Amino acid sequence: MENYTNQSLDELRVWNSALATILIPNNVILSLYMIAGFLGNSTVIFIYGLKIKGNKEERYFIPFLATADLCASLVCASFGIAQNMMQATFDNEPLCKTWWFFAGSTTLISVFLLIIIAVHRYLKVCKPLGKQMTLKWKRLALVLCLAVAFPLAGPMTYFYGSESFVKDDEMRIYGRRCGRLSTTNKTGSLLYGGVLVLTAITIIVVLTCLYSKIGFTIVKRFKYKKAVGNNSTTEQPRSRFSSGDAIAESEQDIHSVETDSTVLSSSHLPQASIPTKGKVIPTNTNQRLKHLPLSSSTKRRRNRRTVHRFTLMFMLITVIFLICYIPKVIIMLLEANNTKFWEGFSEAGRSAVSFVYRIYILNNVTNPFIYAFLDKKFSEQIKKLFKLRKSPP
Repeated sequence: MENYTNQSLDELRVWNSALATILIPNNVILSLYMIAGFLGNSTVIFIYGLKIKGNKEERYFIPFLATADLCASLVCASFGIAQNMMQATFDNEPLCKTWWFFAGSTTLISVFLLIIIAVHRYLKVCKPLGKQMTLKWKRLALVLCLAVAFPLAGPMTYFYGSESFVKDDEMRIYGRRCGRLSTTNKTGSLLYGGVLVLTAITIIVVLTCLYSKIGFTIVKRFKYKKAVGNNSTTEQPRSRFSSGDAIAESEQDIHSVETDSTVLSSSHLPQASIPTKGKVIPTNTNQRLKHLPLSSSTKRRRNRRTVHRFTLMFMLITVIFLICYIPKVIIMLLEANNTKFWEGFSEAGRSAVSFVYRIYILNNVTNPFIYAFLDKKFSEQIKKLFKLRKSPP
């Protein structure tokens, strides 16, 4: 061990043991992250991949996100436990660099998938009559996600490693921890840290903007639906073919994109769709409406609710992501500016900051629970799975 003397080895072990003892509560939390992340995301992959049949348009990205979350929760949580247990004795340089690379790449893949999902939801809700993500573009987006995540995480093997630090200048007891290296090019390290922070901030801003527009569109649509409902109560009883809603649904039926679950945005509703006394529906619209099946209106309303429910589900996932990652981004900024950031804390303070720093792993753990609450088919399959296990042989 470099900088270790035979005389100080025992003292080093005692020092490391004291540091690791303070971080035991963190290790318990990280162990729970690992268990919940493994069980939850494995269940998601199993159910969405094998059990749920039929049209998987709304659920296409969920198994891929669950796979990324599974890997991220296992790698990042186990890495955190190793760092906590070897606060002053992490002298395995290759293992340290490898762990940093996979922790960074799996986290980036999970985050980039949230961007892809947000774009997918934006197109379906805000631009339903425009071009949508076909299967080809979805697969290309997944490949692009990997093509960006791995190269972006690659420099971690250069700027992170086993770093030597001293406990006491007089006692000259040296320890080694796995973290940002102060011996590498400082300018390059700051630039790379800046790129990571800028990437995180950009992702946060993009997700916020996309889901703000999505939320605004959904609210506007609900207001329109409420206004149409209020108008209909004051009008004379309408026939199916004099309904403005029927016109809108007819237009949607003609311009539907990829699946029946596409929803017509209120910004695209034709002027004639607002019911008004004395107005006559154009002849060509009447001809199109004659061919609509009686159940089409109910089916489209059901599909519309499905789109909204899944959109709200992904919005909740993104909100949790923002809550979990903003503290990490702040600490990354402070760490990039001060290479001795972690040395400035007391033992209790280091434990608290370590917990906040790694709370981002919770983002990879909570998603299966959100699916269970908001996806009816997923919750039904969960119930069937537990009933099957409880049934007698």
